[in-house]
Amino acid sequence: MDKVTVLLVDDHEGFIKAAIRHLRRIEWIEIVGEAYNGLEAIAKSEQLRPQAVLMDLAMPEMGGLQACRLIKAQDDPPFVAIASHFDDAQHREHAARAGADAFVSKLTYVHDVLPLLEALRTGGRS
Repeated sequence: MDKVTVLLVDDHEGFIKAAIRHLRRIEWIEIVGEAYNGLEAIAKSEQLRPQAVLMDLAMPEMGGLQACRLIKAQDDPPFVAIASHFDDAQHREHAARAGADAFVSKLTYVHDVLPLLEALRTGGRS
């Protein structure tokens, strides 16, 4: 079974650890790295070449939208999903304009990202 490689990006370590606990239960998901701000996300995306980057919207040093633009400018960029507690049309539009492939609510994070990752695994981009 093919695995989907994922880079998790959030400035709250507790959120990343909780996401890892839930996502590692899925045998076809491989967490290849963690980053705690947009600058780290860009470097780790380039270094690790994950298939998907699940990234927080609001982070110190560099936020998710700016990091998304730069990650999407990389050669063969990964699928990028922006996550936020602010789940409204304006934030979704900002994410789309930054090049994000998807926007997910942090309140339903695992529920929302699983179908996106499943689509990547089966050859789609959702």
